Amino acid sequence: MKTRVGFAAVAAVLVASAGSAYAARAYIGTYTPNLADPSAYANGRGEGIYLANVDDATGAISNLKLVAKDVSPAWFVLSADHKFLYAINEIDSYGPGKSGSVTAYAVDSGSGALRKLNTVDSGGASPCFISIHASGKFALVANYAGGSFAVLPIKADGSLGAASDVVKPGGPLNSASAVDAPVGQGASGPNRGTRGHMILSDPSGEYVVGDDAGRDKIFVWKLNTDTGKLAEVSVTTTLAGSAPRHFGFSPDGKTLYQIGEYNVRLTTYGFAGGKLTPRGQSISALPDGYQGSGSASRLLVSASGRNVYSANRTHNSIATFAIAPGGLARKLATTPTEGEHPRSLTIDPAAKFLYSLNLRANNIAVFRLGPDGVPRFTGKFLAVGAPAVMVFLP
Repeated sequence: MKTRVGFAAVAAVLVASAGSAYAARAYIGTYTPNLADPSAYANGRGEGIYLANVDDATGAISNLKLVAKDVSPAWFVLSADHKFLYAINEIDSYGPGKSGSVTAYAVDSGSGALRKLNTVDSGGASPCFISIHASGKFALVANYAGGSFAVLPIKADGSLGAASDVVKPGGPLNSASAVDAPVGQGASGPNRGTRGHMILSDPSGEYVVGDDAGRDKIFVWKLNTDTGKLAEVSVTTTLAGSAPRHFGFSPDGKTLYQIGEYNVRLTTYGFAGGKLTPRGQSISALPDGYQGSGSASRLLVSASGRNVYSANRTHNSIATFAIAPGGLARKLATTPTEGEHPRSLTIDPAAKFLYSLNLRANNIAVFRLGPDGVPRFTGKFLAVGAPAVMVFLP
């Protein structure tokens, strides 16, 4: 087989390693060492973005290969046509403004190799989430330490432009701890400012929703796809100190499921016309009667909409909720993650396996999903430094 140097050479190596026994491949993003601050949360043993094969029969992950050496690509997303990958760099040292950054890559569909296109300012420090607007014309970024939400234009060649809008919500500071936190939960930090934690289009593509974990608010905007500007539609105030972190929609877009980082509870909202309506449901993602510290990280809604999952740090567990036809949730089980500090969860495209990315254990644990949606540990792990996000490549 003829090969070329550089990008094509890398692609050839990856093609050779991908046997026909593997039905899927996945990118894995990691935290890399922070030499300036070894004690920082965004600090790990990874080297960047990896590509791995995933066995369709067993869920096992193998043939891990570094495809992009980058600084803490702790969250990323693929474009709808799978031709481009956009990764945040969770740092606070980019450019004169000491901001975070976002890097665009071109994807070789045959091999999965990545070619860097460009890197731009994320619009704030320590970006922690990125998604692509339903129009496909913009990347949406939540900046945690920077306390802002940014809109980045996507150019025709897949590269990113400078931010067309950066929204930094104001309002009074919140120093309260969640009143419905687990017994024994430590107090949340005093005078927390804005903490952008997630931003995503609703299923209709008409609205954009953002979680502010610092001010305990959920924002809904409309994005003008001509100007790239966000216009506020509504603001929902959550329980003081709960720290809304991640959310997910039912497939029909009529229900929003919200996990609070500090109270570790799933709250259910109706969603219509860009407004959230509480449905009077708040369920702990921890075992009944649990006492002690808790900290939720990832909330994940299954593609079928029949289950919702929460990754619980400190307790190191996965909560599984069943969703009734009307959209309300019922807790089914809490399953050990088999590793410390689950940063995120991923389900394979066939909905057969769930993966827990255990940041401080430096591994990914593999679980098979039962008929009820509850994950059962397969006994399989993948060793990888500080895993943070995993996205399948079709």
